[in-house]
Amino acid sequence: MSEATLQLSRWRTRVFALSWLSYFSYYFTRKNFAVVKSSLGIAEVWLKWIDLAYLLGYCVGQFAAGALGDVIGARRMVTAGMLISAGLTVGFATADSLTSSVIVVYVTCSAINGLAQATGWPGNGKLMATWYPADRRGEVMGYWSTCYQAGGLVTTFVAGYLLGFGWKVVYFVAAGWVASVALAYWKGIRDSPAQAELREAPGPSPEGNASRAPAAPLPTAVIVGRETVALRRREAWAMLLRNPLTWALGLSYFGLKLMRYGFLFWLPYYLNVSLGYGKSEAAYVSISFELGGVVFAVVAGLVADRVLGKRRVLVAAACAGLLFFALMAYRALGTEGVWLNVSTLLMVGAFLFGADTLVSGAAAQDLGGPGAASLACGLINGLGSIGAVVQGLILLAIKDRWGWDAVFVLFQAMAVVSFLALLPFIKTRPSDAISA
Repeated sequence: MSEATLQLSRWRTRVFALSWLSYFSYYFTRKNFAVVKSSLGIAEVWLKWIDLAYLLGYCVGQFAAGALGDVIGARRMVTAGMLISAGLTVGFATADSLTSSVIVVYVTCSAINGLAQATGWPGNGKLMATWYPADRRGEVMGYWSTCYQAGGLVTTFVAGYLLGFGWKVVYFVAAGWVASVALAYWKGIRDSPAQAELREAPGPSPEGNASRAPAAPLPTAVIVGRETVALRRREAWAMLLRNPLTWALGLSYFGLKLMRYGFLFWLPYYLNVSLGYGKSEAAYVSISFELGGVVFAVVAGLVADRVLGKRRVLVAAACAGLLFFALMAYRALGTEGVWLNVSTLLMVGAFLFGADTLVSGAAAQDLGGPGAASLACGLINGLGSIGAVVQGLILLAIKDRWGWDAVFVLFQAMAVVSFLALLPFIKTRPSDAISA
């Protein structure tokens, strides 16, 4: 192995590890509220609005961060987002000692925290697309995407344990951890091999056969340097917005994210209030949802790349279809005891995260490439986040009128939507994603 190849390998390992750790850590200041909400003594209607404020901020932030990340790079955007999120978490925990209008502060902190958290996915998505080639993307992103399943899992476990010391301790520990990781990210990350002073990477280009260069050569005698980069970026953005696959992935992710955030925000609460589990027990049982996703996200990526010729949309569609039946099993068996609840939650998490990982990760990066990966990840995640906002508006209303079982019926309908949106594109590979 040449020295240049060895250096590139070391840098890729560093980028993978630090970006994985960063997105894993975002969940410490994201999912903590789901664990502590039953300890705050706040009416359900206000819990809903605190969640909704976060989701609206996150949704709007995805579109903004998607565009910004292509311009300023992941290192600056992700570091700033993590530090702001940590500061707002401290503000949330200290609000009751600073003001009598505590609900207003909770809602405001949650909304701005959503904006800050939105930096993570498009920023790191662009970073990984820049450092890793397209022919390995499904596999690499399968491993990398375990960050958000593991983040939700570990956050729930840690928060469930710390909850015994008071809910504010949960928030202070989370803020300290996220701020520390942000500083490590700033110190250790570079946005591209060029910034790391590496020569051009050997082997396949970052996009394989799917070049992001425009069809006609640029008039380089007139447009050079930053102007050329900006022009190429605008052309990549325009191609992305015209591509029907972009909107199909966005619609599919709308359904997937509606379900995922329904589980993320309300599963511990549902297990505690509806099924009678203790608060800490509810937190621990809910971990099985993310645990199924950690394992199967890797499997889905490996199957897509090594077995099915990089047909990532095909595997995502299959997972969405199987999710329908896993949700049916959870409805039928989840109330029959803790072990049946855990086992069916494992299946739900496996198929939901299997589809989620491919749609929002590898398939989005295939569309954007290094030049527009941040916008592609932000756009698809932003469209998906509309689903997360919708669940925040309707889930409690559905539960209050028809019961929790109706919520899971809605989830089954969303699984069907996600499957049907992907169905016309199941033959798509990275080399033809741009013209799908």
